[in-house]
Amino acid sequence: MKTRKSVHIATALVGAALAAAPAARAQNTYDTTIAVRGPAQLSVNNMSGEVHVRAWDRAQVRVVAEYDRARVEVSGTGNRVTVRTSPWRGDNDVTFTITVPSASSVEINGVSTDAEVTGVCGQASIQTVSGDVTAACLTGDATVTSVSGDVTLSDVRGNLEVGSTSGDVIVRGARGEVSANGVSGDMTLSDMAGGVVTAETVSGDINFAGRIADTGRYRFQSHSGDVELRIAGTPNATVEVSTFSGDFESDFPVQLQPGSRISPREWQFQLGSGGARIKLESFSGTVNLRRGSATPNREE
Repeated sequence: MKTRKSVHIATALVGAALAAAPAARAQNTYDTTIAVRGPAQLSVNNMSGEVHVRAWDRAQVRVVAEYDRARVEVSGTGNRVTVRTSPWRGDNDVTFTITVPSASSVEINGVSTDAEVTGVCGQASIQTVSGDVTAACLTGDATVTSVSGDVTLSDVRGNLEVGSTSGDVIVRGARGEVSANGVSGDMTLSDMAGGVVTAETVSGDINFAGRIADTGRYRFQSHSGDVELRIAGTPNATVEVSTFSGDFESDFPVQLQPGSRISPREWQFQLGSGGARIKLESFSGTVNLRRGSATPNREE
């Protein structure tokens, strides 16, 4: 390990070591600590492997990398710490364990990479192609996406954009605006308290549980999956329902007034004062409107 304290830069370029036999893989470890001034701005780009980001109360960023054959570079300037990997010969998997100040912002980009962020309560941008993403305690704007992996988020205190093409999306305890998108995976949104929530998927189910703000705007759409809202408390909302070949079931009284039927399979009704706007759409799935708590009937 080499450390130049004057500019806080630590760089490791690690090549492949020849093993004595194919069954005996060399396991290398790179470990460096970089000083920062307050919360860090962490950027990680990992081609393959895992990224684990943790929090501590030190004004330092510690990067530990474990690998067999890989090329790893770590650099730091001011509060920004950049971690990169690039292809080498053979196994390019790298497992990073990175510890940062708790209010740091995190940016992770990966291909075949699982990402986990725990206890780091700053802004986040996490994108991976075929890996799973797990994050807790996100504060500020956050964007989290995976193409073929599952995304699980909790304790989100800012505006959130989240999505997965073929994986499931689970969000618990969101307090800001939420926009969730998917194709074939299910979506479970629980303990939701934001005033603007949008969830769209093609063939997956959507399950929402939380309170409806009197001035909120909510839209849930699935082409062939079921849509279920489990509403805590007594809502004041205008509800618009649209379904072509699916069914509609409600625990709340539904009274259609003259002119409230928009089309044979699309109508709206009012709950309480009707302040919030809720739109529920499923082409061939069942739409359910239930009384309940902030926890959905089915946890994934």
